[in-house]
Amino acid sequence: MKTAQRLTEVTVSQNWSGLSAGQHVTVTEPVGEPYQAVIDVKTDDSGVVWVETERMHVRRAFDYREGVIITPA
Repeated sequence: MKTAQRLTEVTVSQNWSGLSAGQHVTVTEPVGEPYQAVIDVKTDDSGVVWVETERMHVRRAFDYREGVIITPA
């Protein structure tokens, strides 16, 4: 049941306007385990967010339509 709920959640575009640079977040991609990251920067319209993972210090960019869920940690 949890998987079905997660699949439903990711079909909706995300609103990241409440996130800010330096904020610790949890990133949940459509496939794989959630992970901790820090918001590096985002576009003025919050449509694209760059995060740096806390474990590997890898920088990733996500578009709000990709089905990635980014929530405050």
